Amino acid sequence: MVDLVIAGVAVLLLVAVTIAVVRGERLTRARMAAALAVAVLAAGTFAVTLYHSQASSGSDEAEVPTAFASSAPRQAFGTAVLPIDVPMGTGDKYPQGALWLSPPRVGTNAYTGDISLLCSTPGKDDKVQNCTGTDKRVWSAEPLEKRATIGPATGDPFTDPAACDEGNGVTYGSGYLELTAGKAYCLHRGGDVLGMRVPAFPGEQPLPEHIVVELSVLR
Repeated sequence: MVDLVIAGVAVLLLVAVTIAVVRGERLTRARMAAALAVAVLAAGTFAVTLYHSQASSGSDEAEVPTAFASSAPRQAFGTAVLPIDVPMGTGDKYPQGALWLSPPRVGTNAYTGDISLLCSTPGKDDKVQNCTGTDKRVWSAEPLEKRATIGPATGDPFTDPAACDEGNGVTYGSGYLELTAGKAYCLHRGGDVLGMRVPAFPGEQPLPEHIVVELSVLR
């Protein structure tokens, strides 16, 4: 604001000098030189103050997006645990739910998920309802759409992201993988790697209604 006031005064002074020069009938060389000096000084003052004002304004505008773009501190990859409640389908002989990745989310159709979590009963085929009542339940993960791969972790990826590195012995596959409660597994989809575990298998009867899965984004 101060810069703009100074610039305005300089402009008024420059206008006054110009009028005096134009209307002056008998200006000596000394007065002419003085008038020109004042005019040059006023013009210079105007230019400098205007530039300073614009530069300050541009600097303020440049800082605003930076402030808005900053994010609050968050937990590092491999330490944040994200629980996902996956509902089980009711129309399939094998109760199952769809686990999506990137970002993790639940799907309504188990066959469209990147990872499908299924419950089956040993000795029963797909023509008979599995996992009903007191049936023995076997839980498995299958990337039915072949968009992801899965394999057992070599450690605990929730505390050590390297536990899902292939260089540490993790073998990823796109087929059926039987799950064990509390055991950690690794999911790979595109450039994403996640840790996964099922803390406990559901015990609802006559059929399992949902399953809780814990995920951790590793990279």
